[in-house]
Amino acid sequence: MIAAMSGPSAPPVSGFVESAFNPMVYEAVERCLTARPGDGDRTAMVLASTMGDAATLDLGSRLLVAGQVHNPLLFMQSTANAVLGQLGREFAITGPLVCLSTVADPAGELLAAAELLLEDEELDRVVLIGVELTGTERTTAAYRELRTGPPAADLAVAIVLDRDDPLPRPPSDIPPAPSGEYGTLRGLVELAARIQGTTP
Repeated sequence: MIAAMSGPSAPPVSGFVESAFNPMVYEAVERCLTARPGDGDRTAMVLASTMGDAATLDLGSRLLVAGQVHNPLLFMQSTANAVLGQLGREFAITGPLVCLSTVADPAGELLAAAELLLEDEELDRVVLIGVELTGTERTTAAYRELRTGPPAADLAVAIVLDRDDPLPRPPSDIPPAPSGEYGTLRGLVELAARIQGTTP
């Protein structure tokens, strides 16, 4: 296993504008796949997020309400799929690409998806990605309803899980917190830190 994290200072990615969501995903996954290259035909990628690319959604909404011409690059429903597609093209990954919407336990959801995907004998590894933005007034209200909170800063975490790796479990000693440095990604950050042998 190998893990990497990325923040809002991630370099821009051609074709993506305004939001840090996709550059962070790209950088975290690129670090993992560069450090551990493998057979793209036998690789899957799974991305999980609670609020998704809220920055793109809110900017597109503001432009619409202001009567401005809609920018086709601000189509938030496609941004997560699009960055996985770009990573797939650049790293020759032709296995399944999956995006999940999670509520409070991205680590558990991602590991469950990996376990299911690795039952396919045609796959040898899964790239797991969790990503959240600090959010906006709209997402803050949604977080209140979920009784959880965003990370203190924009954050993406990527973990490469190989078939021969023991399947890790989400840290059970870290309960979901209503707020905090890592928000809903708290368990995933802790899992990445354990893989890296560091402290989050």
